[in-house]
Amino acid sequence: MLGHDNIGGYLTNSPYFGALIGRYGNRIGGGKFTLEGKTYKLANNNGPNSLHGGIKGFDKVVWQASPSLTPTGRHWN
Repeated sequence: MLGHDNIGGYLTNSPYFGALIGRYGNRIGGGKFTLEGKTYKLANNNGPNSLHGGIKGFDKVVWQASPSLTPTGRHWN
């Protein structure tokens, strides 16, 4: 697996190492969609389209993780 030795490499122009796809994969044409009769406008970051989560996709987020326990006290795998 390709990656950086520390968080700094991921924060400065990383080529998507360790990235999550985001809210959706691929493009949303025209940067908008309609759900249950309401139209939502998205940020266009691929010409007229919204690509892989917009301008601040999940690849631009530094996530904090913590372990979770099941009701029986076991860790999720």
